[in-house]
Amino acid sequence: MRKLLLVLAALVAVLVPGVGAYAGPSGPIPPYAAPAGLTATEVSFTNGDTVLHGSVVRLAAGQTAAGQTAAGQTAAGQTAAGQTAAGQTAAAGTTVKHPGIVLVHGSGNAVRPQLAQEAEVFARAGIVTLIYDKRSDYDRSHRDYGDLANDALAGVALLRGLPDVDPGKVGLWGLSEGGWVAPLAASRSSDVAFLITIGGSGLSPARTQAWNLNNRLAGNGVADATAAELVASGMGLAVGLDQFPEAKHDPVEVLRAIHQPVLAIWGERDLLVPPAESAAIFRRELIASPSVSIRILPGSSHAARVTTNGFDRVGGPTVGGFVMGELSPGYAGLMTSWIAAGYPSTIDAVPTQRTTSAAIEPVGVLGFGLFALLLLVLLSWPVTAVVRRLRGRRGRPAGAVPARLLVLAGLAATLLGTAYAIFVVASGGTSVHAAFLGQPLVWLLARVCLAVALTCGVLVALAFRSAPSVRLGAVLAGGVLLIPYALGLGLLLP
Repeated sequence: MRKLLLVLAALVAVLVPGVGAYAGPSGPIPPYAAPAGLTATEVSFTNGDTVLHGSVVRLAAGQTAAGQTAAGQTAAGQTAAGQTAAGQTAAAGTTVKHPGIVLVHGSGNAVRPQLAQEAEVFARAGIVTLIYDKRSDYDRSHRDYGDLANDALAGVALLRGLPDVDPGKVGLWGLSEGGWVAPLAASRSSDVAFLITIGGSGLSPARTQAWNLNNRLAGNGVADATAAELVASGMGLAVGLDQFPEAKHDPVEVLRAIHQPVLAIWGERDLLVPPAESAAIFRRELIASPSVSIRILPGSSHAARVTTNGFDRVGGPTVGGFVMGELSPGYAGLMTSWIAAGYPSTIDAVPTQRTTSAAIEPVGVLGFGLFALLLLVLLSWPVTAVVRRLRGRRGRPAGAVPARLLVLAGLAATLLGTAYAIFVVASGGTSVHAAFLGQPLVWLLARVCLAVALTCGVLVALAFRSAPSVRLGAVLAGGVLLIPYALGLGLLLP
């Protein structure tokens, strides 16, 4: 029966285009090209047998870092006297050394141009920046944060070996899912000098994604109680079926092992990661960090972009048909000035969060067993009907009409409700909209089927009382089992 649920999950994944929580480019993405004033050097580096391809972005020859002060100090903390491009020889005949930073992607099969805006911010501040394409074995069904963290550390090693980079000042930056990966990498190596996260979660991926989906459904008009049950059921099935990679990753233990200065940033209007909960966890758990800065960007979205509703992105470049969004005011300067100032500690007040996240309980053996038993007893009626016909037996047994309706409606409610809960997770909630009284149409249909099944169950119980039989008793048992299954799925709740 577990295989049947896996088939349902696979069918939903195939039928839903662009599945997943990550909304990003869907069209072809051209190679990264540095704008005027910057250069991009193509590089390759390895993590074990995996070859990664990236670009090192830095100031072009003759350019000085943005944010230079009257005293000749650049935003990156480098002396501007005699400074040209990173790696050029200064007037005194010595090579100018710059800080470096490796940018770690969020979710999805991301490539370099998707981090171009941040890369150019750091490069213009005199910070040598590495952006790279995500490893090829990353997909919706497989991801390993350990491998991704080691990819980032391989990038750190590459930057530390460049002649224009100060090896003691190479840090990591991680966006969204990178907010789990970059801290893991920092916890593994003292070669990482500092850590910046934007939209990083202090909760597990499964719990974080559930909170995100609840917000998405609520934004599409779905009632909060219905959204909560749909998401909890779908995520519980996904985790129980091992269809949500890294679902149980615990960021708390990682945060406790970080010994580098940390700048953690969240958008005030972040609806993908719980900003208040995450900020509180980062502040509480970064116990070994010498400097912790918790910053909140007013009116900003999850990825520190200008937004109107927390989900959309306004302005900025378009990459692969996707609007990347304009960087939120103050975001760029916040990061570069923090590095230039030597990683100071500043704590902002946490923002108001729409709802509190809830833990996800994976569907276990009992849940799968109940599903199997329910289908077995409901299907016993049509199976015995076929056997009766093969044996030449005719006639309608007592309670046949309500029994048939109970079987049909019960199977419809069970399969439709289960498949739709999986669909909600597989689609990232983007295709789930309220149709009536805060209920999605398919979910409402599953509830109607359930009501019909339970009504017929009462009639079957009366028929069984008058003329008990094994066959009728099996169908009645299916009606009884339908109640706890529907409760677990959320079909019986408001």
